[in-house]
Amino acid sequence: MHATITTLARRLLAAAGALAFAALAGPAAAAPGDLDLTFSGDGKATTAFGTQAESSATVYAIAQQPDGKIIAAGSASLPQSSAANTSDFALARFNANGTLDTTFSGDGKVTTNLFGGHDYAYGVAVQADGRIVAVGSARINAASFFNNFAVVRYNANGSLDTSFGTGGVVGTDFFGNTSEAAAVVIQPDGRIVVAGHAHDGVATRFALARYNVNGTLDASFGSGGKVTTSFFGFSDGANAVALQPDGRIVVLGSAYPGGANTQFGLARYNADGSLDASFGSGGKVTTDFFGQNDFGQSLILRPDGKIVAAGKAFVPATGNDHLATARYNADGSLDTTFGNAGKATLEFSSAWNRRWMAAGQADGKIVATAWGVDSATGFDHFLVARLNADGSPDTTFSGDGKVTTSFFGSQNQAQAIAVQADGRIVVAGAAYNASTFVLNFAIARYEAAGTAGATLAAVAVNPASVSGGAAATGTVTLTSAAPAGGAPVALSSNSARAVVPASVTVAAGASSATFPVTTSAVTTATIATISAQYAGVTRTASLTVNPPAAGVALTVSATGRSGERITSSPAGINVTVGGSQTASFATGSSITLSVASGRTAAWSGACSSGGARTRTCAFTIQGTAAVTANVR
Repeated sequence: MHATITTLARRLLAAAGALAFAALAGPAAAAPGDLDLTFSGDGKATTAFGTQAESSATVYAIAQQPDGKIIAAGSASLPQSSAANTSDFALARFNANGTLDTTFSGDGKVTTNLFGGHDYAYGVAVQADGRIVAVGSARINAASFFNNFAVVRYNANGSLDTSFGTGGVVGTDFFGNTSEAAAVVIQPDGRIVVAGHAHDGVATRFALARYNVNGTLDASFGSGGKVTTSFFGFSDGANAVALQPDGRIVVLGSAYPGGANTQFGLARYNADGSLDASFGSGGKVTTDFFGQNDFGQSLILRPDGKIVAAGKAFVPATGNDHLATARYNADGSLDTTFGNAGKATLEFSSAWNRRWMAAGQADGKIVATAWGVDSATGFDHFLVARLNADGSPDTTFSGDGKVTTSFFGSQNQAQAIAVQADGRIVVAGAAYNASTFVLNFAIARYEAAGTAGATLAAVAVNPASVSGGAAATGTVTLTSAAPAGGAPVALSSNSARAVVPASVTVAAGASSATFPVTTSAVTTATIATISAQYAGVTRTASLTVNPPAAGVALTVSATGRSGERITSSPAGINVTVGGSQTASFATGSSITLSVASGRTAAWSGACSSGGARTRTCAFTIQGTAAVTANVR
């Protein structure tokens, strides 16, 4: 999505990119929609990247680390008159309380000049190992006038990760024309999927690239690691990307069919980059709201497989931009149980709303943000809205489902939104300080729920480590008894090797419930994260799925007693009888010897006698697991 300019004697930059994230924190304590006063003292935090008048910095995307720290990514620039008149990738890391994290680059902030031109970070994600991937646009060829995909990876301390690309930086060109990355998602295997748009010389297209963990293009994806998609042959552009549990990739943006209006454009790709023919028409879906310009800007994947697309739509009847949302079934058809035949809109008093971004709560509610003019002051304010799961305005949120926020009593831009694990809502963008003439990174955090009612206290899995194919049991626990009708807790797993049901219901009056966890075979140890969500709160537990024990066999000589049974603990141990008969023990199983009668069993290994017909033999597998075998 191209940058746009809003001016109040200062240049304000706008672009695309946002990512939902989770954090561990306690339940909210104030009214829904109130600023969270535990965040920076008043619910708002700002930071400048330059001290000179006309310096500017804008957040375009946010992500959160497992420890609750917030990563804000965007761009920072010096005044137009400066000799170093460029904009750079800019990142800041905030502690959970809103203060800058000084363990990140020494002062909580880092800027990166990629190729000497104007650089913008529009999307950000945190890898499982703590490294940070920021994507956007940069002029990667000094001889070119065009910006291209830019991908930068940072270590957890804010330094560039030199194992990635060239010095931590990768640039990707599509057609020798302008291309911009808008959003990023990390696959479980560490590969990086980036979405945006690319101009092919005729019009812009949806553009995707997938990178290996070292920054090289993944040749197994599309054509040489890149994919482009056209909807109607005119200009299209992607603004959001999400990864389904089955590995398919969902991308949202705008598609232009010609004529007067732009529509929501939604595409789903298989893991290899080909369009998923089972989705919509040949993998593509378009949605029109009121026959005017509609821009799809955010994606929410629900646990039940439904897809929520959000953005803005111009409504001729009111002359205003509205928050626009649509919900789709897994096959791409509109979900008619949502809003009006699958679509819902919400109007603020501001005539022009910029870039409606959205995120999903665990209870199915939708929160969204944009910025628009406040008629009383003439300045742009943060706009925040919440919809119920059915698309209707949530009147428990600030009375009418809508909140506005200003920082310095001047211009503000809200560019990104996310929901924490405790349900609190984080919105980020930029705020102009008229006293310093500086545009700052700006973050606000809002309460999402009141204090009444049970919330989710914990989720646990027992045992916490199993061999692939074995079962485990999960338990969800509430802070108090479930209400009448019970408490449905949504469940999910980030690994196909540990499968959980979509939900479990804590019965009315009870405070906990159990659910099965089914595992499958693995070749290497795999750590699965089991997530539970209820009443705006998310809790997680880890389950390690191990490969089967291997390498040590229990051997029985041919002098055993006919009809004797051998059992072992744990299961999965190979046994060889008489040098030829082989079996693997399953849980609770045994093997019967077939040798001549009147003989005694002799074992290799250290054995002790338990009687005339019993031998107990202990072995060690891979130096750790003790195995006991009994012959009776």
